[in-house]
Amino acid sequence: MEAAIHTIPAKVLVRQLSDASPPDDRQNSSEASLSQTSPGSMEGDLSALVTKALVADFSATGVFQTLHRNQPDPDLVLSGTIHRFYGQVSTPSWLHVSWMSWAAHAYWVPFQQWEGEVDLELVLSTPDGRVLGTYRGQADYSQIEDRHHHYWSMPLYPAHARLNRAFTDAVEQIRDQMFQDRDKLLAALHR
Repeated sequence: MEAAIHTIPAKVLVRQLSDASPPDDRQNSSEASLSQTSPGSMEGDLSALVTKALVADFSATGVFQTLHRNQPDPDLVLSGTIHRFYGQVSTPSWLHVSWMSWAAHAYWVPFQQWEGEVDLELVLSTPDGRVLGTYRGQADYSQIEDRHHHYWSMPLYPAHARLNRAFTDAVEQIRDQMFQDRDKLLAALHR
């Protein structure tokens, strides 16, 4: 119930975030990689999916009294930009040489690299467009498992879990900034 103590008592209209992420983030960087945000890897549009996940997170953590995409008579409007949202899974190019691949597999040596970044910027404004606050959250990860790690201790959780964790970390930064601005936002609501 700690979130309820900090809840900002406002009805918030959520606008779909705009996607300003680099187009290269949605493409595989090589034949030995997979972009988690490529069109074939996602179940919909990045902007819509990230906006939906943001609404779910803010609702679950009680940031605002109500938060909806179709909020009638809102106190605040939440909009924003996706600057980066990508995850990439790859294997080293040398592993694609047949004898190297055989040797790696013969010794149960896992070789995989995960990298990604989430960079979100959110804006809270009044319904008439007056900006009350801009909030930014960023998180990235880069992890390589190589021959120095034991197969049985390799972190096997899926690549999307790493990207989800980066999203959660970035959104947590934004929530913290909004809670720090709570008094300023309340003052703006009571004008």
